[in-house]
Amino acid sequence: MSTEELNKIITVKKMDLEECEQELNSRYYPSIVRVAMMNYISVLQEQLEKFNHAIEK
Repeated sequence: MSTEELNKIITVKKMDLEECEQELNSRYYPSIVRVAMMNYISVLQEQLEKFNHAIEK
């Protein structure tokens, strides 16, 4: 992947991460939904780290 493609992916994942965190903190959700959202947030964070490391290389 090119650096430009990686930057676009990172931008989208960052926006998704911010939106998920805001949504999780602004509304009440049943615990199972909260667990799923928190899992998705951690997956996004791992993906962001992976893509950031790919850019650094």
